[in-house]
Amino acid sequence: MKSVIIASLIAGAAAFAPTQTGRTPTSVSESKADLEAIASKANPFVKFYDPLNLAEQEFWGKSNEETIAWLRQSEIKHGRIAMFAFVGYIVQSNFVFPWAQTLAGAPHPSADLSPEAQWDAIPLGAKWQIFAVISMLELWDECGGGGAMPHYTKGRQPGKYPPFTLFRENVHFVLDLYDPFGFNKNMSAETKERRLVA
Repeated sequence: MKSVIIASLIAGAAAFAPTQTGRTPTSVSESKADLEAIASKANPFVKFYDPLNLAEQEFWGKSNEETIAWLRQSEIKHGRIAMFAFVGYIVQSNFVFPWAQTLAGAPHPSADLSPEAQWDAIPLGAKWQIFAVISMLELWDECGGGGAMPHYTKGRQPGKYPPFTLFRENVHFVLDLYDPFGFNKNMSAETKERRLVA
């Protein structure tokens, strides 16, 4: 029995081993001029606004282009997290799952409690599971999806989360976070540009 468990752990760990794939080189094209062009398209009234001159900085000994890529990725990611948290707060205030929260049969905290009180009522193990999933998603993003995409400071499109292809092929099925149903695959560049401006 022990050998079966060890063998399954080793086989599962192989899903996260790096593979050698032929990749086309990507170039980082993030400059202050690019930001000014995007800003004038996105908001023609305000245009480019950078009171702290972050677009001219070089963080952690990286180039200016890598710093801009990091800032854009960070802004998009934290904006999405804020939207997700807002929706979660509203849903959590009005709805709880009808099934048991723990294997012992304890129910989910009541919707009569505020979301903060609900968080306090969740078992410690559940909180650690939430933090573990968030940490794994962050690690997957930083590693480019097991090498499927370059790092966001090395040319990946800002805000594009790496696909779970390697995980899906070797562990089990899971939808991608970025375009889970493939709606953007066949979209023309013109349509994408129009959506960016709109």
